[in-house]
Amino acid sequence: MHSYAKRFRYFAVMALSFCAHNAFAQWEQITPENEVVVSVPGGVEKTVYPSCSLPALPGPEGLAPNPFSFYFEQGESDNLLIYFNGGGACWDSATCLASMQLEFDDNPMSRAAYNPSAVIENTPFISGGIFEDTQENPFQTWSKVFIPYCTGDLHLGSKDTQYVDELGIVTGLPGAEVTLKHRGHDNALVVMQWIKEKLNNDDLSPNKVLLSGSSAGGYGATFNFPYFQSLFGRTKVALFADASLGVISRGFTQTVLNYQGPWGIEDTLPRNFQSLIGNFNHLTLNKQVMLRLAYQYPWNRFAQYSTGTDIVQIQFSKISDQVSKGNLDPTTWGVTESDLGYVLGWQLQANASVHALSAFTWNYQFYIGEGTCHMVLNDFCEDNAFPVSSASPFYNEQSARGISFNEWLHTFATSRRFRENSAAYYQ
Repeated sequence: MHSYAKRFRYFAVMALSFCAHNAFAQWEQITPENEVVVSVPGGVEKTVYPSCSLPALPGPEGLAPNPFSFYFEQGESDNLLIYFNGGGACWDSATCLASMQLEFDDNPMSRAAYNPSAVIENTPFISGGIFEDTQENPFQTWSKVFIPYCTGDLHLGSKDTQYVDELGIVTGLPGAEVTLKHRGHDNALVVMQWIKEKLNNDDLSPNKVLLSGSSAGGYGATFNFPYFQSLFGRTKVALFADASLGVISRGFTQTVLNYQGPWGIEDTLPRNFQSLIGNFNHLTLNKQVMLRLAYQYPWNRFAQYSTGTDIVQIQFSKISDQVSKGNLDPTTWGVTESDLGYVLGWQLQANASVHALSAFTWNYQFYIGEGTCHMVLNDFCEDNAFPVSSASPFYNEQSARGISFNEWLHTFATSRRFRENSAAYYQ
């Protein structure tokens, strides 16, 4: 079996080589200090500690620094896109450490439960889709902020948590303790502070703001929405969450989305969501959260996207259920053709959620595309076990009533008046 270190040495070399030759020089990379004082809504100052879960990873010459950075591209228009990247999640020793063994399998379904690297699949340079500099991209002229994700906490954490490396995957010492820095919320606050300073200096003055995210980033954008809206005063932020419909197990909501959980969400969730801690319902999680936003921000607009059989969302629903049942063997977590119960259960909950939101709100819409791909805003169509629906889904998705997805999203983000245009491939 190849070592975890060898894998990351390989990717580190590839990433450094790519960055040295990429043609995206207009992107500015910002690496904050290890300790930053930020101002949160209400004018309270807070010290945060931006970081990736593992501050150092094995590189070409031994351990290489793995600092958190984010990216900014100045656009020609007065519009701003803020994007939270995805990359799985982890909340116990099995998902955070033992799952790393899957990186060595030949099975394409086998991947670690989350991505700890600030570079691998974590820059706008390789994301494509909404970040492409092409006339086919209706967001081409927008200024863009890209927030990488390397903390395993859905961009919600502000806590250092110890886990046991039972297999010695990361440390090489079976049974050793490893401290992971779940600092995704700290990272988000640092980005917010940077945006705030640019707004105060008139370096940014957006007419339209789209707050978005894919997969884990969709949850990051959703739960951090009140913080980001507070930055822009009368300018109403539109929220678009991609591939993050909140179908998860009861065990996950009871342990992770609760007080004293591994991510410390009681110290990070906005006031709007504080009363839900300990009361998140695994059967209606997405509806709980989106209804609260839609009602508390009646003049904002909200939207979600998913494919009808998003295999990665289904896999995480299965993982959360299996872990809560005591199955800590990551090699059994992949979705196979025998997992029809998980597939149908996810579909039932996901569809019930978006249709209920459409029925009971006036400022929400959804787009459900055909197939199994995961994420639409970039070019990572992860589907692994089933036939791929389409390449570059951001430009090719039109399976819901023939509606072009990128035009649908652009209309949602820019139209003067919101008119719901929910669409699904089965309608």
